[in-house]
Amino acid sequence: MKAQRIDGQTPGGKRTRLADVLPLSTPFSVQIFPVYGCNLACAYCIHSVPTEQRGFVAGKVMLDYALYQKCIDGLMEFPHPLKMLRFAGTGEPLLHPRIADMVAYAAERRVADTIDIVTNGLALTEELSRALIAANLGRIRISIQGLDDEAYAHTRRRGVFQDLVEKIRFFYEHRRETKIYVKIIDCALKDGEEEVFLQTFGDISDFIAVEHLIPAVSQIDYDSLGGAADVTQNGAAVGHAAVCPQPFYMMQLNPDGMIVPCCSMETPYILGDLAKESMRDIWRGKKTEAFRRAQLELHKEQYPICAKCQQYQYAMFEEDVLDGDAAELLVRGVIA
Repeated sequence: MKAQRIDGQTPGGKRTRLADVLPLSTPFSVQIFPVYGCNLACAYCIHSVPTEQRGFVAGKVMLDYALYQKCIDGLMEFPHPLKMLRFAGTGEPLLHPRIADMVAYAAERRVADTIDIVTNGLALTEELSRALIAANLGRIRISIQGLDDEAYAHTRRRGVFQDLVEKIRFFYEHRRETKIYVKIIDCALKDGEEEVFLQTFGDISDFIAVEHLIPAVSQIDYDSLGGAADVTQNGAAVGHAAVCPQPFYMMQLNPDGMIVPCCSMETPYILGDLAKESMRDIWRGKKTEAFRRAQLELHKEQYPICAKCQQYQYAMFEEDVLDGDAAELLVRGVIA
């Protein structure tokens, strides 16, 4: 197998201990949510839930390209490049008609050390693959939903599996500097299929992993899917941290231009409106300051979505834990 297996790791390598470097003058990462919509309906995702039950729905389905450009231009105002610019969110990024232009625009302006897309891969045509590679995409993370057409039929798509394998093979063979990370969630594997997964994708990817089901959507009965694991998405023990670290190192641009503090399936709070403010002003703003202080002071009841959220505990690494440093961080200040 050519791919490096990275279960329990991040594709980018070792993480910085977050408390040692806060407050950040530049976020480590910004997540761009280009499309509220998906070409699959995976059982563990909010897109399998009826629309009227989803709670959070972006006010706009497709991110305006001009607003996206404002975001990237605004990132150039920070003192340092991001560690990562990621296209993901509650939807399929490749459905945006200008996704390759988005990657190229950010890459040309060097706003991040790497540019990353999380996708199910089904929309990868040869033309789009070539365009993303030419745009200097740093890494593409492809989420596999099963190992045959029957499995994909449960996501409301039929007869697509072998075509997906060939799309990934094409991307791999033409990838140049772009890295391919292929992953599958444990509940999508039947007994004995892990080796089949590794054999199928191990020679057409640079990194490969089996991730774990996490309870990301309150409207879904995860017990019916075999139950969420007692480990994080990456396989580490769940630490039961009280302080959510995400607002301290990232922010997300939603399709309607709203900036939010995390990648929760339900938006806990709007930090700012990109149409009216700059990325840096939002990162340093009063709303952001108050939100971070509430996290450190354990006053999550001020934000009802945060009060019930457990998702961050399944997505964090030990370097992200802030509980033991909360008092010092409040003294140090939460805005750089």
